[in-house]
Amino acid sequence: MRYILTAEQMKESDRRMIEDIGIPSLVLMERAALQCVNAMKEEKVDFSKALIVCGSGNNGGDGFAIARILAEEGRDIDVVFVGNEASRSKETCAQMQILDSLGISVGKSLPEREYSVIIDAVFGIGLSRKIEGRYQEIIERMNQYKGYRVAVDIPSGIDADSGQVLGCAFKADMTVAFACTKAGAVLFPGKLWKSRSVL
Repeated sequence: MRYILTAEQMKESDRRMIEDIGIPSLVLMERAALQCVNAMKEEKVDFSKALIVCGSGNNGGDGFAIARILAEEGRDIDVVFVGNEASRSKETCAQMQILDSLGISVGKSLPEREYSVIIDAVFGIGLSRKIEGRYQEIIERMNQYKGYRVAVDIPSGIDADSGQVLGCAFKADMTVAFACTKAGAVLFPGKLWKSRSVL
């Protein structure tokens, strides 16, 4: 059976896992990151040169964890933080600290390079506002890269409930959804982005 959840239902599921069952949020994040990497390997994604773009929330934390896993495997990666430092979740702060402790540098702007894969971890299922200004420029720049594009949980800019494009959206070739497919991924136009569920 395939479960399809709204953003609120997914958040409640996470809350129950963390508060009622007692699984730490960072453990869930680590598991999600590992399964995302495994899903990309199953799709035979070329990791020869990877760009991971991360935001302030837990979607960004997932991205930093993915970056660390790839770095530990000896992959050539660039990690970029495009969020607001003051708005970082505690999990994202923890993941960034781990990268710093390992000597993995995090950039602040998108490099002028070519990549085999671009991983979008900017906005997750909590996005409800239109993307504009600096973030619009970032998403549009990410879409201009010629590599294979992978979205973490949902493409940045797609409303997780309605599937609508919130101003602009990351044009994913593959979306790795955590736990369950989100409603926005099966409704148009969000359905146009390829999605698969892991965990």
